[in-house]
Amino acid sequence: MLMWSGQALAQSRTVSGTVRGTDAVPLPGVNVLVKGTNVGTTTDGKGMYSIAVPEEATLVFSFISFITQEIAVGNRSTLDVRLVEDVKQLGEVVVVGYGTQERKDLTGSVASIKGESISNLATPSFDQQLAGRAAGVQVTVPNGVMGQPARIRIRGTNSITSSAAPLIVVDGIPIIAGDQQSSGGGTASNPLADINPEDIESFEVLKDGSATAIYGSRAANGVILITTKKGKQGKPKVSYNAWMGLANVSSRFDLLNAEEFITISNEKRTNVGLSEIARPQYDKNANGDSSLVNTDWQDHIFRQGFQQNHALSVGGGSEKTSYYFSLGWTDQKGAVVSNEFSRATFRANIDQKIGRWLSIGANMGLSRSRTIGLNTGRGSLSGNVANASVLFPNVRVYNPDGTYNISPDGVALGQGNNLVGIGFNYPNIKFVLDNNKNNSTLYRTLGNVYLESSPVDGLRLRTQYGIDLLLVDDYSYWDPRHGDGRGPGGFISRSFTPNFRWNWQNTINYDRIIAEDHKIGLVAGVEFQQQRSEYYSAQVSSVSNEFFKNIVSGTFATPNVSGRVLQNGFDSYFGRINYGFRDKYLATFTVRNDGISDLPYTNRRGTFPGVSVGWRISEEGFFENLKSVINDFKIRGSWAEVGNVDIGYYPYLGTYSAAQYADQNGVAFSNVGNGSLRWERSKKQDIGLDLALFNNRITLNADYYVNNVDGLILAAPTA
Repeated sequence: MLMWSGQALAQSRTVSGTVRGTDAVPLPGVNVLVKGTNVGTTTDGKGMYSIAVPEEATLVFSFISFITQEIAVGNRSTLDVRLVEDVKQLGEVVVVGYGTQERKDLTGSVASIKGESISNLATPSFDQQLAGRAAGVQVTVPNGVMGQPARIRIRGTNSITSSAAPLIVVDGIPIIAGDQQSSGGGTASNPLADINPEDIESFEVLKDGSATAIYGSRAANGVILITTKKGKQGKPKVSYNAWMGLANVSSRFDLLNAEEFITISNEKRTNVGLSEIARPQYDKNANGDSSLVNTDWQDHIFRQGFQQNHALSVGGGSEKTSYYFSLGWTDQKGAVVSNEFSRATFRANIDQKIGRWLSIGANMGLSRSRTIGLNTGRGSLSGNVANASVLFPNVRVYNPDGTYNISPDGVALGQGNNLVGIGFNYPNIKFVLDNNKNNSTLYRTLGNVYLESSPVDGLRLRTQYGIDLLLVDDYSYWDPRHGDGRGPGGFISRSFTPNFRWNWQNTINYDRIIAEDHKIGLVAGVEFQQQRSEYYSAQVSSVSNEFFKNIVSGTFATPNVSGRVLQNGFDSYFGRINYGFRDKYLATFTVRNDGISDLPYTNRRGTFPGVSVGWRISEEGFFENLKSVINDFKIRGSWAEVGNVDIGYYPYLGTYSAAQYADQNGVAFSNVGNGSLRWERSKKQDIGLDLALFNNRITLNADYYVNNVDGLILAAPTA
């Protein structure tokens, strides 16, 4: 025995080397195994390994998300290896509600969008970048003014008076979305613009009832899941991305010039027997020559805007720690004068393993964004495009002395040589754009911390606490000399809207393969959420002098103070079962029970079920001869009942509000209560197919769906 052992040792030798990834970065934690034995090791923090091998040995190098390689050692003592990322494997896993799932196992309608495909597009926020990138998702912007939240509709509009916007979830935390413009401000503010597109790893759009049912009462309008970037094992990787561009309007209105305007205006008068009123105005140059005043007011509301974006990030990690840090800055001047957007962001995502079965981590984003906007509200005479399209082209923008061309009383645009002034008292838009201010500044903290335990293989216990703190500072100043501020003698508004939402989730995930044929995935959890929204506003008019552009005591005559406090919350219990037999026959069962404070106590809770099935025909034996062309072919169907949580704050209550009767102050009935109010529900059905052709180069997804909103809530006006 001693002689045999000595011979075995004599025939073994040591092989060492470095294992690197596709980008030549050393990979720590790579498994190195002598094929056919239990002899193995792992690479250290520098990607280096050393292992004793017998003669004619083959080493197996394996690492998650990389293709496993088998290499014969031969007579070498040094063996460096370059592993290649398994693109197919990476592309198969998608984020779903409260977990992940392999795409081939999906039975719902889910669209995936990689963050890198939209990160360099020149738009103020990522929501505008989703347009045209997922079937059934419609993204529109109400106008060309920066800061406007995009209108996102997934498979149409699913409500009349309740919200029709999808639920937005960032790293598992449902976030505050929608226009945060306070009633005192004139500038729209988009909270989705606070997220730096460069930090986004991927989007998943959950469209049908089965895919969204895990979110129950919040799923009627679809769900968009956003996953931010994480650090990858290896040396720190520093990345700097930047883009710059110019912004111009794609087209202008074809308006009358001065000569045409004079002719048409006078023709209208003479055709009905009235005298002419439009007359030309002339300017003189230094030589005394005269030229007809011909003003295209669009030259004064449009410009060539300059836009730039910069993003700096560093990410990396070891076997137990991963990190990603980023800084972002964008400054975008729009094609419309006095319309700008800027944003500064910081993100830190850290994950740490503690021992074999415990992990902790945090995902945190800080941002400050500012929108300089316009008063484009309904009834405003200072809407830039509407104003520029009606102003006289045969009058000056400025008087010869350099002052603005306005009427002597300061109410409207100066009439020049015309015999009558402009109708509806339209102001000189150049004065308005130069002197009025409408700004909105958003400060945001968005993130979560988690603790995750894996006591046995396949089982994950996770608790996660997230916050969304959104502070909105709105400011408006309307000059008292002309324009919107002329009537009230100057107008200043300052409002502050703090919003705070916390969300606490506790989930259990269990994945197991039984007897090689049965794949089971279980998800169960509880979730609690509360949101408090406050609003404080001070508005003053009759400002003593245009010098005062902020609310200063003693400089105004007519103050108006308003405010509100709103709060609601809900608790939820949910579960999901995924089952697959031989990767061919698939089924998913989901149920969620939600309770919300906005509904009466007796109807406060609602249960929302969902079921879906799928058949991967491409895995059947009779399909084998077609797989060289059709790589994957799956048909699926689903049914679910989901709800809409955005029904307003406590609409079932009968409420009173301040009111005036003649010259007396009092209260009046403002909302008729409905103690029988129930959840707004939708029943969704879907039949679809997924097809992959020519080594997955071409993919096709087709769906037929029916959405029946049979529990619609209608906010009828109170007489």
